Amino acid sequence: MVDDRHAQQEMPPLDTLAARLEYLFDKIRPTPDELNDSDEPGRRYTNREIADKINEVAAETGVTISAAYIGELRRGVASDPRTSHVRALAAAFGVNSGYFVDDAAARRIADQITLLNELRRMDVKQVALRQVLADNGLSATDTRLIEQMVARLRAVAAGVAPNTTSSAPVDRG
Repeated sequence: MVDDRHAQQEMPPLDTLAARLEYLFDKIRPTPDELNDSDEPGRRYTNREIADKINEVAAETGVTISAAYIGELRRGVASDPRTSHVRALAAAFGVNSGYFVDDAAARRIADQITLLNELRRMDVKQVALRQVLADNGLSATDTRLIEQMVARLRAVAAGVAPNTTSSAPVDRG
């Protein structure tokens, strides 16, 4: 049976501002430039860090925000922010502000974030192959099977014994 762990994961419902904001906190990580030497790479942003990013450009944007208010937005306690806050939050995370107000934009941006995170974790060629196969209607299971076949062909070409996770013989000629 083909391992389907690498199949595209089900996205959480992005039906509220709180859910959309929490998704960004969950999926977008601080860049190496934003981390201190003592910080763990790959950790999540804090409310304070996002507030600081917004407040650092307040002279240009005229928008300030508190970490406490961001926490309220994340929990759904506050659910109707000013447009300027929505734009500032979007800018802090590097997404289009439409993400917070348009369902189609939210899905599209969430898909892009998923793809970018996958690109960071994997070989870009493998991700590109997956995208092409998915665009041509292949299922996640079929895509994984093709990836395994490519890996086996590379191993055979390199003269390395292929991984023996299936009983199918490898034709070398």
